[in-house]
Amino acid sequence: MDKKYISYLKSLDYNEVGLTISNVLRGKAPGIIGGTIAVAYVFYLAKSKGYTELLDPKTFIKEEIDDEEISMFLRDSIAFGWEEISSLFNLYDEDTLKAYIIFGNVLDGKFGIEYSTPESICKLAYQILQIKTNDLVGDFGTGQGTFIINAWYESPEAKYYGNEINTGYKAIAYIKAKLMGDNVKIVQEDMFSSDLKGNHFDKIFSHYPFGMRLKDLYGGLEYLKRVKGCFPDMTNATSSDWVYNLLLVGSLNKGGKAVGIMTSGSTWNSIDKPIREYFIRKGLIESVIALPEKIFDYTSISTVMVVFSFGNKSIRLIDARDMCLKGRRQNTIEPDDIDLIIDCLSKDTKRSKDFTFEDFIKNDFVINPIRYFKEDISIINGVPFETVIKSITRGAPYTANQLDEIVSKEPTLMQYLMLSNIKDGVIDEELPYLTRIDHKYEKYCLKDNCLLLSKNGYPFKVAVAHVEPNKKILANGNLYIIELDESKANPYYIKAFFESEQGIASLNSIAVGAKIPNIAVEQLKKLKIPMMDMEQQKEIANQYIATLDEIAVLKLKMAKAMGSLKSIFRVEEK
Repeated sequence: MDKKYISYLKSLDYNEVGLTISNVLRGKAPGIIGGTIAVAYVFYLAKSKGYTELLDPKTFIKEEIDDEEISMFLRDSIAFGWEEISSLFNLYDEDTLKAYIIFGNVLDGKFGIEYSTPESICKLAYQILQIKTNDLVGDFGTGQGTFIINAWYESPEAKYYGNEINTGYKAIAYIKAKLMGDNVKIVQEDMFSSDLKGNHFDKIFSHYPFGMRLKDLYGGLEYLKRVKGCFPDMTNATSSDWVYNLLLVGSLNKGGKAVGIMTSGSTWNSIDKPIREYFIRKGLIESVIALPEKIFDYTSISTVMVVFSFGNKSIRLIDARDMCLKGRRQNTIEPDDIDLIIDCLSKDTKRSKDFTFEDFIKNDFVINPIRYFKEDISIINGVPFETVIKSITRGAPYTANQLDEIVSKEPTLMQYLMLSNIKDGVIDEELPYLTRIDHKYEKYCLKDNCLLLSKNGYPFKVAVAHVEPNKKILANGNLYIIELDESKANPYYIKAFFESEQGIASLNSIAVGAKIPNIAVEQLKKLKIPMMDMEQQKEIANQYIATLDEIAVLKLKMAKAMGSLKSIFRVEEK
């Protein structure tokens, strides 16, 4: 299609088409996603065939549409109230209908915006991918085709391939593609099916689902079987984000480039550390962009845009969280913001910089930009940590030899807590027993509900201690023992903050030392923490404790299952 004609279509006032059709459809076709697009398409087809009115739309659709699924989609969309719908037939000409079908929004209540990719994200991705004539471009999980439409508008001569598993979204994208030209193809398939077909692309975009469980990946399970041998550290807890990312990289031609939108948690959590290390070692990540919050209509989850390519010796990190127009409910990345982000891809600023493999080794292979740009950590309602602290002290300065002398082989009412006894934020149930605790060291014993924080080494560990009556637990010198003023701060609320991405960034911002980073007590006291009222703190603390309980149950199930493996093989006695 000619670029001038495409620009002409885009310039038309087509938004009224969707609004008018939506008003007539309201309540007539419940549950039909994309009904406004379907009606406009039926009108357009009939007009292109010379019809001045359409009395029997179902017969017309059956005769004109070869694809049975699309035919059914169109017939279902106009199944109710055609007499009223048909009254709109002559309100709009072919070009206006065509413009709405390609560029217009689906106006079907919540279905119109659910899981849609913001246009600004598509435009940013297009600028990064630099799509050229004759490039073969893949859009994995195309949804309603938002990315392909934006890219096609800029580069109509490239070849586009989109896959979508959802029938309704695929129908919408398919109809749009039919009007865009033969170089745009939309298929209904699980995105992992593309790999089975051996498809490879010059450029790929994917706004894949957030937070999918591995068992729900459909075709992804077969894909995992094929690739899991290359990643021995991959487990069932590995984030689905990285499985999708493997697919993107594996589907690129040599010299190709892909853009994926993923959750921030997968860029820093401990579960995904091995696979992040693999991507970094292999030079597969070109850049990571921390996106503004509240960009997506349907979620407030923190997200990043990751750019994949081959042979990267470093990774450019960009903190673009403030590069947006902030709204009350939703933020928008404006054209000037896109230009600023693109500029950051090639220029060092206070929010953009290249980081080396050695940098990532020091930071547990975390690739979230927030971790690396420490000087501007924004804490809402921030107060110095010391304002909620009653006391803070380091653990007992016992040497290994001194400890060996007082260790007990038998259970006693005295125990010893080491840094290694804190795993995944939880203190081991079985701690070493002691025969005695010198009076001068009793001040290093834990109080019930005190907060524990490791003094040095990434990642910093955080725990809440529970001490039974008549028992004493002595902490070692690698831990800070923090007694909180519980009228001001809930220990689990503070723990939840310190374990969040923002909290981790805050702790890292006050850590010093290259090889063994450590936190000084004075810096810790001055650290800003977000202050909420006690009711809000309690709500967050309860959610955190409930999640800890859920994890404990899962660990017991895992231990039981592992034990069952030993009894599977049996030899019957004769």
